[in-house]
Amino acid sequence: TLLALQEVEHEALLLDLAAALAEPCGFTYTVSHRETPDARGIDNALLSDPRRVRIEDVALRQTCSPAPTAVADPSIACPAGQQPLFGRPPLQVEARIDGQPVTLYVNHFKSKRDGEIDTDLERIQQAVYLNGLAAERLADNPQAWLIALGDFNDTELSPALALLTDPAQGGRFVHALRAIPAEQRYSYNFGGVSELIDAILLSPALADEMSNATIVHVNTDFPAGWRLDTSAARPPYRASDHDPAAVIPGR
Repeated sequence: TLLALQEVEHEALLLDLAAALAEPCGFTYTVSHRETPDARGIDNALLSDPRRVRIEDVALRQTCSPAPTAVADPSIACPAGQQPLFGRPPLQVEARIDGQPVTLYVNHFKSKRDGEIDTDLERIQQAVYLNGLAAERLADNPQAWLIALGDFNDTELSPALALLTDPAQGGRFVHALRAIPAEQRYSYNFGGVSELIDAILLSPALADEMSNATIVHVNTDFPAGWRLDTSAARPPYRASDHDPAAVIPGR
C-alpha cells in the first residue's frame, strides 16, 4: 500500500518505476517527492496505491541547528549562528488510507560517513525534531495515526532511536521491527557486522493495529559484488545495500 524510498535521484525515475509496475501490480503507484538540498542529490519519496490512498499534502520539514552541519538550504532562513539541520529533510505526507487520516514522515538521517562520534549529535538533533513533530500531533489527538520510517543510519539501541521510542525519554513512537526475532532483525551489513539501521516507527494507536513485521533479506545476505551486474540475467538480489522491511495491518 505504501512504499517509502531513500536515495532517490529524481522523480522521473520513480514515474518510470510506477509505470513498469503497473501491469504486474494492476495499478499505477502515486509518486510523492520533493527535491532536497542534499549535496549528493539524493532524496526521500513515497509510492502509494491510489486505490486505497488519497494524498492530501506533501512537504519537506526542515529546521535549523545551533551546531554546524555544512548544509546549504535556500528554502529556510536560519537565525544568525545556526545552519539547516537536514541535508535530507523528512518528507511529510498527509494521506487518507481507506478514509483514515495518516501522517507519514519518510526519513534519511545523517550517515556515519564522517565518523560515528562526529555525526552522532546531528542524528540526535534530527531525532529530537522528528519526535517533536509527533508530539505536536499527539497532543491534539492521542489516537492519531503517525508513521516515521526510512534509513535512520543508527541502531535500535542508539541514543537517537531511544529518543524516538523510549517512553522514559519522551519517545512518541513504537519500533515495529522489534517484534522480529533477534536473529532476523538486521537490514544492513557494515564490515561483516549485520545490524538494524532502518526502522518503521508507529504512533501507539497505529501500533495496536499492526499484526506482523518482517525484513526481507534479499540484499545483505548476498555478495556485494553482485550489485555491479547489470545484465538481464542477473540474480534478483543485491539491488540495494539495505534490506526492505514491512509491517502488516490487521490484528
